[in-house]
Amino acid sequence: MIAFLRGRLVGRGEDCLLVDVSGVGYRVFVPATLFGSLPREGKEVLIHTYFHLREDQAQLYGFLSEEELEFFRLLLEVSGIGPKVGLGILSSFSATDVQRAIISEDVMALTRIPGIGRKTAQRLVIELRDKLLKQGLRIVRVAVERQETAEAETAVAATIDTSTVTETGQTPSEVSPAGSSEASSSRSKKKSPASVPPSRLWKTTARDDAFLALQSLGYSSNEARDALIDAAPSVSPEADVEMWLKAALKSLASK
Repeated sequence: MIAFLRGRLVGRGEDCLLVDVSGVGYRVFVPATLFGSLPREGKEVLIHTYFHLREDQAQLYGFLSEEELEFFRLLLEVSGIGPKVGLGILSSFSATDVQRAIISEDVMALTRIPGIGRKTAQRLVIELRDKLLKQGLRIVRVAVERQETAEAETAVAATIDTSTVTETGQTPSEVSPAGSSEASSSRSKKKSPASVPPSRLWKTTARDDAFLALQSLGYSSNEARDALIDAAPSVSPEADVEMWLKAALKSLASK
């Protein structure tokens, strides 16, 4: 009903804002994590809103970004979670942190949120995990996918070249023509998919998707790449994106 409010911030309470839109004052309930990003009073503010209507009251819940609003809507799809509980979740942790906990199935982390018991935390994981994985993969641009895949392949190639130098004890410039031919043959063999365990290759759909999903959760390309490398020994060659992502998140959580 009311998609957003653009107006002057005229006040703030413990869990709400007062926004003046063309002379009409709106009380908007917001998560505590939002207050640090607000302009000072008297300045213009844009709040994306969720309109909640009940028999005895009508309330507005607001967020600074559409992504936070969409995640709030997603939380409300979980049985037992209403607007107040959803707002409490996003007041305790950022939307990104909650998403990471859900995707990595970290029930203990979710139970640290006030008002969230073990059963509710388990429902969050069961009902939202797959949705978040699909949503996270869709928001990554194709251009980013191509760029990061190229960077990953370059890193693997550099690792292979370094390994060759270590084994021969010579740099490429020190190798004789015959030796150069042998080294080239050796590198070709090392780069062959038949010679490299499938779990070590970057150019696999499941691993690439996990790499992109980690970035959509806020991790840098280096963090995502290192986490997947650390996770590789514990992931089977036939693993799907969810198994790769779960293993990578566990690796990141242990650091």
